[in-house]
Amino acid sequence: MPHRIVIFIDGSSLCTAIVDEIEAGKCARCQLTVYNISEQTALAKKYGVRAAPAVMIDEEVKIEGRPDIPFVCSDETYAHFKEKYPLLHELDR
Repeated sequence: MPHRIVIFIDGSSLCTAIVDEIEAGKCARCQLTVYNISEQTALAKKYGVRAAPAVMIDEEVKIEGRPDIPFVCSDETYAHFKEKYPLLHELDR
């Protein structure tokens, strides 16, 4: 059940809050990577990220802005995010 979580930030207080929330709510096995959107423009373009914060989960979910529920690493949370925030385009794998 560990997930690969990628967060694109821009240094704003909202981005800092999102990173803190996800860091607190993820399980020890989840991998969290944080990128500054201005330093990783090609990767942001790959995911269709246009604004920060943007959270990617397992290359299947894209949440832009603050999620509608707190991030807690669980099957229920992941299922909710996958249904409500699906990645809308295929990634090159």
